[in-house]
Amino acid sequence: MTPQSSPEAAHRQSLSGSPISAAQIALILLLATTLGANHIAARVAFDHGTSVLFAVSMRSAGTAVVLGCWLLLIRQRILIPSELRLKALAVGLLVSAQSFFLYSAVQRMPVALALLVFNLFPMMLGFLSWGLGGDRPSRRAWIGMPIALGGLMLVLDAPSRGLELASWDHRFLAGIGFALAAALSMALIMALTQRWLTPIEGKVRALCTLSIVGVASLSAGLAVGGLTMPADRTGWLAVGILTLLYGSAFSTLLIAVPKIGPVKAAPFFNFEPVAAMAMGWLILDQSVKAIQITGAVVVIAALVFISWPKRH
Repeated sequence: MTPQSSPEAAHRQSLSGSPISAAQIALILLLATTLGANHIAARVAFDHGTSVLFAVSMRSAGTAVVLGCWLLLIRQRILIPSELRLKALAVGLLVSAQSFFLYSAVQRMPVALALLVFNLFPMMLGFLSWGLGGDRPSRRAWIGMPIALGGLMLVLDAPSRGLELASWDHRFLAGIGFALAAALSMALIMALTQRWLTPIEGKVRALCTLSIVGVASLSAGLAVGGLTMPADRTGWLAVGILTLLYGSAFSTLLIAVPKIGPVKAAPFFNFEPVAAMAMGWLILDQSVKAIQITGAVVVIAALVFISWPKRH
């Protein structure tokens, strides 16, 4: 059997050739909403005394336990080649850092704005891949990136805040810094995973990564005394909800997105900050200015333009 006629090649060809269905779009939007709700629950947990390291630990360890049980049930062989173990550890530690950075951003600024800044990671990934010898960013990327950055300036309300550092709230500035660090970490994770870890089966790779994140965040929390538990029942409920939301969305992503195709799915995941903005307004009473909503629309439109799959 030639490579072109192999089942894997036929599967890839069917993914690239068939349009995404309405049911698949609905599923992706549901997943994006679930991920946004996870961050809303995280903000509630933080407001009720939970530390970032405790939330990351519970989320990652809880999902790892459920995923590990599932792999045992389906009798999936859990094995990482010895030559890839250090690389898997490095990626897992990067995911730990990314989780900490993103939750720290959510803790300090409106959830939707933190996610909008974080969603710049595909642009960072394009330049990072190019710098590592990959393909040059497409014409769409060169057009869309300045538009997205302009929209981001509106999201951050830069016109009214001005250039004076004193006019910016330091907590908000820290949130921007954490969100940008999370975006850069995510770009590195995706680039290194593609280069190093593709030989590892996807579900096994996810279990390995989540286990490393859980152990690393627990160890860091114990070392610096950063495992602060929720102060009341509301905080504990929020931690349970964020773990459930993240675990269910993460597990579904493992199953659904490879079948749909990551390239086709990517534009619709930009719905996450929109859903987070609506939930932040309804649940957390987080209001945003009209200029920030306009900027959010510009950013999302530019990201969709950049990532929308080309017609063949």
